[in-house]
Amino acid sequence: MLFIRKYQSHKIVFFFLLGLAFVSCKSYYTTLTIENARPAKDDLPSDIQSLTLMNRAMNNQFENYQEDSLQLYFYRQGFQLSKIVLDSTAADTTIRALAELLFESGRYDVVVPVERNIKRDLPYEILPDTLSNLQVSQICNQYNTDALMVLERFSAKVMTDFSAEKYSDPTTGSSYSYYASQDLKYNAFFRIYKPGSKTLVKEFELIDTIYWESADYTQLRLFGKLPSIKQALTNAGIKIALDVDSKLSPTWFAEKRGYFLFDLKNDKGQQLMNENRVAEAKAFWLEKAQSTNKKIRSRAEYNLALASELDGNIDQAIEWGLKSFYSNYQYQTELYLKKLNTLKESKLTK
Repeated sequence: MLFIRKYQSHKIVFFFLLGLAFVSCKSYYTTLTIENARPAKDDLPSDIQSLTLMNRAMNNQFENYQEDSLQLYFYRQGFQLSKIVLDSTAADTTIRALAELLFESGRYDVVVPVERNIKRDLPYEILPDTLSNLQVSQICNQYNTDALMVLERFSAKVMTDFSAEKYSDPTTGSSYSYYASQDLKYNAFFRIYKPGSKTLVKEFELIDTIYWESADYTQLRLFGKLPSIKQALTNAGIKIALDVDSKLSPTWFAEKRGYFLFDLKNDKGQQLMNENRVAEAKAFWLEKAQSTNKKIRSRAEYNLALASELDGNIDQAIEWGLKSFYSNYQYQTELYLKKLNTLKESKLTK
């Protein structure tokens, strides 16, 4: 089976540190850039940290179409056709692409079993009944995940059009210009289950159309500008995965953070932060936080608040921020505490 482990929930990206330009208290304060997560609108409950992804959409109507054969079929119809194409590769691409996207979000652990297709006898357009709690429990226990996400229904309708227009060319005489388009309307239905008395956690349907068009004076160049039908079906699977990911995964945004230096020329904490060695910087600041000098202690406590935030522990960051505030008032501490409280409130209300 394919097993994907979650990244650390708090991504850190260091871009640069501001140069120190003034001989004042501000010169002891430097900045870095971090990435914070904004929870998804349809974020799953916090007790769901890992998912098993499976597919219950495919029956014996699905086929792994050969790219050339499928394209030839549409050409033989004059590329003027509207047809449901149930391609197993496209359906499976949805699962595999979604697993990668959910993993990359940093929000979930994801397991995609090798045997990921659940048996289906219903016609493709029928939505099956929900899985039983026993089935859900067995699957989640087998793969050691909190929840099960299932593609319950999948279809793609391919609509193609082709036309030729004759025109007069003063140099070559009569010639033709060609136009072609292909629209692909997809329909996908997902359910998310977890073991327990209330098995069904969430369900949603995705319906949309993606399209391509091209015009040229030769048919060879015309169709060279369009994806093959097989490629278009695979693209639909990826687009569905992107749609689902946008519902369930957080978005990341850059924010500035600051911390205090204790040596303008050769600050150990700055060196460690530059090398992304946050734990070692935290240990250094813990030593500084024992100082009897209120200013030094306050600055170290401020830095420890930042280290706690980078560890994803907002409550601890607020505790250190309050210690810094009461050890020695600094305007930066007051602003940072407001920001931390805003972050905490956003997590509580999501």
